[in-house]
Amino acid sequence: MSVYKTAKSRFWQYDFVIEGRRVFGSTGQTTRRAAEKVEERKRREVGEGRHGSAESLTLDQACGAWWDDVGKHRGDAVDVERRLEMVQRLIPKATMLKDIDAETVSAAIRKRRVIPYKKGKAADAKLYMPSAATVNRDIIEHLRPVMRHAVMLFGKRGLRVQDIPWGRLRLEEPAGLVKIYGVDEQAAWRAECGPTTGLALDLLLTYGLRFGELFFSPADFDPEGPRLNIRSRLMADGERRKGRKRDTGAHVLPLRAEHAREIAARVARARKGGLEHVWYVEVRDDETGEVTLEALTYYGLQARLNNAADRAKVTPGRRIHGTRHHAGTMLLRKSGNLKLSQRLLGHANIQSTMRYAHALEDDLRDAIEADDTSSRNSPGAARKATGTDDPNS
Repeated sequence: MSVYKTAKSRFWQYDFVIEGRRVFGSTGQTTRRAAEKVEERKRREVGEGRHGSAESLTLDQACGAWWDDVGKHRGDAVDVERRLEMVQRLIPKATMLKDIDAETVSAAIRKRRVIPYKKGKAADAKLYMPSAATVNRDIIEHLRPVMRHAVMLFGKRGLRVQDIPWGRLRLEEPAGLVKIYGVDEQAAWRAECGPTTGLALDLLLTYGLRFGELFFSPADFDPEGPRLNIRSRLMADGERRKGRKRDTGAHVLPLRAEHAREIAARVARARKGGLEHVWYVEVRDDETGEVTLEALTYYGLQARLNNAADRAKVTPGRRIHGTRHHAGTMLLRKSGNLKLSQRLLGHANIQSTMRYAHALEDDLRDAIEADDTSSRNSPGAARKATGTDDPNS
């Protein structure tokens, strides 16, 4: 059997070659035994000729191919996997890719709009309906690249897909707000964080990292720079909406000296403890007094930051992602250089950085208004108002 499990996925994958053809994808199963049964069925289907042509490619197979080649390498792989699951929940995974048309996508969007979600794990947690942006990300921004990738891989073998008007199907989204955290708000948030969460918050506010990019490996820290090499498949927001991908390679971030010192210390301990990243907490055994390191998960660190924000009464909304907006805007305000903000945030297209240009507009407006006030209060303005050049009149 040829099933395997990657570090970034909770599902087992199948990958085998039969009659010179490679067949691979996600089993959708979380146990090895169940995954092997799926792989056995796939082998049987191929042997019976049910997968003899690329025209018979299913949504499940297309999602598996895109996940292996693109999705699992992205910094937000955890969210990508969840959204691929949602796509296959709304459109049966056995659906032939060539049969997916505008009505199929439209029906999936209608279904997604009425699926509520909870904030928190409590049984009585309040239910919320998804926003238009969430629906677009769950369906269009993941199904579209999956289909394009499949055509790129299998188009020469006869795969043809329907021409879908993605732009017309996209739900209208409200204009995005660029968030700025005031000095007092930042201080209150930090005060509610422990050392580990506090460092994570500092990195988010300073460098505008996507949350998934916090989970860099110890090898990605270069103390000589000092710098971080964020090795993820980065996509500008605008490019993601258009279904395009671009591998920008390593996103290099120069570090402040104080952050470099803290990261270096955590890297040393993470390596000694055999951890894959630097986010951990110390756990002391009550009986022996021995201290061990316990790695924080993606959701564990996220929950700590959100709980600290709740205690600090930080403005509600997308608070963690808001730190990215904050970092981009503050650097632009200090430097006046849009290219520097683009590099900081890792945008492949500067159009994605343009949303932060409001900072420059606001500063320019303040300067103009200040100049206007200064002119009106000058002695010359007073003389013109009285119609005389005598300052004593």
